[in-house]
Amino acid sequence: MYYPGCSVKDYAKSYEDSAIAVLKLFDVELVELDRWNCCGVMYEYSADAVMQHVAPLRDLVRAQEFMGKVGDNRLITLCSMCYSTLKKVNEIVTSDPEKLDNLSKYMDDEPRYNCGVDVKHVLEIILDDNIIGLKRVREAVKRDLSKLKVAPFYSCSLLRPRGIGIDDPEDPHILSDLISSLGAKPIKFPYEKRCCGSYNVVYDRSMVERTVGEIVRAAGRWGADMIITACPLCHYNLNIVRNKFNIPTLYFTELMAYAMGLDEKLSQETLSIFKSKIGGG
Repeated sequence: MYYPGCSVKDYAKSYEDSAIAVLKLFDVELVELDRWNCCGVMYEYSADAVMQHVAPLRDLVRAQEFMGKVGDNRLITLCSMCYSTLKKVNEIVTSDPEKLDNLSKYMDDEPRYNCGVDVKHVLEIILDDNIIGLKRVREAVKRDLSKLKVAPFYSCSLLRPRGIGIDDPEDPHILSDLISSLGAKPIKFPYEKRCCGSYNVVYDRSMVERTVGEIVRAAGRWGADMIITACPLCHYNLNIVRNKFNIPTLYFTELMAYAMGLDEKLSQETLSIFKSKIGGG
């Protein structure tokens, strides 16, 4: 099952297009939920934040209803913020039946959630040797990316809180591992796990511009040609200063698609970025 979320249907469509193409190459199909709503992008994790838990719980209920159509209980997300929100609420209601009872009172029109959905980020699917795995990723590479230096940027919601994040929050490595498997050189730099400023870009754009300026400048000083991320908001914020430092930020799935020769699923802008950094075809 596939929960897209709002951003990949709007300004992050290139993330969805490239992800679906890459997964299809490995015979993995994302079947989009027939009904879904915004996850609410939950910031407040306290037990009494009832209203912030209702929207993601409703999505879990709709995934539960959809499970019978696909014969699988895994709910895959691309957006790291959607992943974190859905995963955390799933954990809360699974471990606290009283909490589930209280939330269910606000959802009279929905079936009761039975806690049978398994929320996964798409990176977990790609890295799982039983589904795809890095060995198969390496075997699918068609382009020589050995001259390309790529800095991973992990995003807060992919790493934290511990137990929800999918990598070590102090020393993450999964994006670096993926970059290496694609034949490019991973650039581990000091700000790879720093917050990009998140939604503060709406309220204080200048502050976010300073923050991402420090991040992108650091990536450049460590030799990066580009940055990759799994978060649409990080992608948006980091690209605010893209032209200033000549270091673009792309989705990790775009790097995968380019390495695997799936040019038809990439925009002309993205293709031109790769050609400017690597040269040739």
